[in-house]
Amino acid sequence: MAVSSHESFDLDMPSLKVVVDELQRRLREDEDPVEMEEYRKAFKKLVPLFMRSYLAGYLLRQMAAKGGIRRRMSTTTLFLSIGKNRRVYPRDLVQLLFAAGQVTKADIGDIKILDNYSFVEIEEKAAPQVISRLDGIQYRGRHLTVNFAKKRAAEDRSEESSTEDAEATS
Repeated sequence: MAVSSHESFDLDMPSLKVVVDELQRRLREDEDPVEMEEYRKAFKKLVPLFMRSYLAGYLLRQMAAKGGIRRRMSTTTLFLSIGKNRRVYPRDLVQLLFAAGQVTKADIGDIKILDNYSFVEIEEKAAPQVISRLDGIQYRGRHLTVNFAKKRAAEDRSEESSTEDAEATS
């Protein structure tokens, strides 16, 4: 690492915090712990101790330079009736979506796997085809239900109250 005579600069800490928090959330909720342990071991083996935090800082800068970790695409969220109780990880759902055909990695957004079901963000154009090909198939000993995710009740209530407010003012 070269020592630089550049003047100091201010980092956008709130933006970096958003990126770091999202990465940590994804690591806790979405990633396969066994696979992550193997990557951790490889990192520890390949990167000298004194360079690890610099390398992590460099990767964070690269991530921030790309505009964070949010994808900019028109997505919809799909509900899949399989979750952690069937030992499903994000890579399994990605492979399942690839098997449905005409879906690329770029078409897939965030994946959230809960105990009994999962949610997958997918490009809106690909969603109807994915639903038609995957809904009702046998997967890991169960009939899979795949459909558009419904909005949360709290969101629905806030939409209803804003509609009522609009009607009251007219």
